[in-house]
Amino acid sequence: MILYDIGNSSIKRYENGKIERLPLDYEIKENGFYYISVNEKIKNLKNGTNISGWFNLQTPYKGLGIDRIAACYFIDTGVVIDAGSAITIDVMEKGVHKGGIILPGLKAYQKSFAKISPILDTELDEKVSLNTLPTGTKEAISFGVFKSIVSLVKSVSGEKRIYLTGGDGKKLKRFLENSVYKEDLLFLGMIKAIKEKDADNSPA
Repeated sequence: MILYDIGNSSIKRYENGKIERLPLDYEIKENGFYYISVNEKIKNLKNGTNISGWFNLQTPYKGLGIDRIAACYFIDTGVVIDAGSAITIDVMEKGVHKGGIILPGLKAYQKSFAKISPILDTELDEKVSLNTLPTGTKEAISFGVFKSIVSLVKSVSGEKRIYLTGGDGKKLKRFLENSVYKEDLLFLGMIKAIKEKDADNSPA
C-alpha cells in the first residue's frame, strides 16, 4: 500500500513502514496510491485516490484539517501533537476528538525573536533545563519557548498518553513524560480509514 501526505511545503510518501520526504514540485507518476492533501493546488490526482472523505471522526471542531484528522484517527484516547511548521495539539477521548490548539512551530518562534532584535537571533537549545531559571539570552529564549509549549500541553493532557509526530516531535519528547514519538502516526490513521472503507464495501 502506497500513501501520500501532501502538505503546503512538502510531500511525504509512505510504503511498508518507510517514509520519504519529497519536494512539493515532485511529480507522482505511479498509480493506485491513496492520498490526503491540505494543499489547495494539489487536490485532484487522477492516478490516485483521495481518501479525505473516508474518516469518520466525531468532533465539535469546525474546520479541522485533514492532516490533523488523519493523525488523530489512529488514537482512541490521548493527546496528539504534530510539531511541524505549526504545532497542533489535539485531545482524543474514547474515539472522539474533543478539540485542539494551534501554536507557531519551533522555527516560527525562532524567526519571531530574530525580527525583534539581532541579539535575539539564536538557535534554540534543545537541552535547556526547564527546572532552572535562565542566566543567558539563548537559554532564556529556549526556556520561554519550550516551557510555554510544555506547560500548555500538560494543562490539557492530564493523565492521557501523549503522541508526538512531525519533524520537531522528537525535540519536544524529552520535555514530556508519558509521551511516545510516532513518525508514521498520520499514515497509520490513513491505513485505518482505508481498512474500514474496505470492510464496508466487502460482501456481507
